[in-house]
Amino acid sequence: MSDQQRPYGSEDPTQRYRPVNRPADQPPGMPPAAKPSWEAAPKDPPPEPRLDLGRYWAGAAATVLVCALLGFTASVIFDEVFDIGLIPPPDAFGAGDDASWAAAGALFALAAAVVLNLLVVVAPRPRMFFGWLVGLATVILAVLPFTGNPDPLPGAMTALVWVILGIAVSSMLGSVIVRTLVVPTPPR
Repeated sequence: MSDQQRPYGSEDPTQRYRPVNRPADQPPGMPPAAKPSWEAAPKDPPPEPRLDLGRYWAGAAATVLVCALLGFTASVIFDEVFDIGLIPPPDAFGAGDDASWAAAGALFALAAAVVLNLLVVVAPRPRMFFGWLVGLATVILAVLPFTGNPDPLPGAMTALVWVILGIAVSSMLGSVIVRTLVVPTPPR
């Protein structure tokens, strides 16, 4: 305690660690007996998840069917029951507005199923990217009815149908991928 430069003596509270005698080739911060972690190479890469394709496409087909029925039902409810003419999607086969809504719902679900299958193969976090893609596609499809000065009520109801279809596709295919993505356990 007589040294003015060290008022705490040899027990300096600012020094938490004592110096360790280590070999010259050992990096600081490593215990003397441990090998540096960069010398230990992993034996095998972790197994990659795979998709049970049969079950996945069965769930995707069910999603396509539900979305087709959802589009058809929305068209019937708004056009026939409430007499609000939805702005129909393009009618490629000349089958009418109800059939074009059924086809639009089915095509939206089918395209999303194909994209999700591709994302599982190539993307590190396929569900995250899928959620963003379906969300953005839904926003685009919901905004399209407002282009070209439509009546506000049919435009709003058409946008609502697209939002409902987007939520249905996202939730159903998200549930399908959870049940069909197989993550193998690493061997011990």
